Amino acid sequence: MELIDVLSPERIALDAGASSKKALLETAARLLASADDGADARVIFESLCQRERLGSTGLGGGVAIPHARVNHQTELRGCLIRLRHPVNFDAPDAQPVDTLFVLAMPNEASDSGHTLLKGAAAALRSPEVVTAIRQAQHAEDIMQLFSAGSEHAS
Repeated sequence: MELIDVLSPERIALDAGASSKKALLETAARLLASADDGADARVIFESLCQRERLGSTGLGGGVAIPHARVNHQTELRGCLIRLRHPVNFDAPDAQPVDTLFVLAMPNEASDSGHTLLKGAAAALRSPEVVTAIRQAQHAEDIMQLFSAGSEHAS
């Protein structure tokens, strides 16, 4: 499973506004909430906050990958957020974060969730990928970026 498999243009927010880590996680939860049979935004938000209390998911370099196992989540679902103004995310390098990939996983998630997280971390450690995200004009640009990345990984 690749990042492109859990993203959709509707779950990509470019130049989003958030004034704090909490506000950012609320935005992510709204993007990840399912209108059908998945978890709602409040449950996702609480799960993301609980995971962050264990330790920051900031990678450094202005990038973070918040993730959590979520009750009532039926499938792996991701969103990508690029902030207009970086926020403090307690990253290991103490740099504020402006680029996030957020993942909600079912409680029963197999290794696919962890494999996806490792792939996201590898992609978002690439200066070329992060620069492309920061320069993207539209959600479709992000989808194309990750689609091209999955073709190269094959």
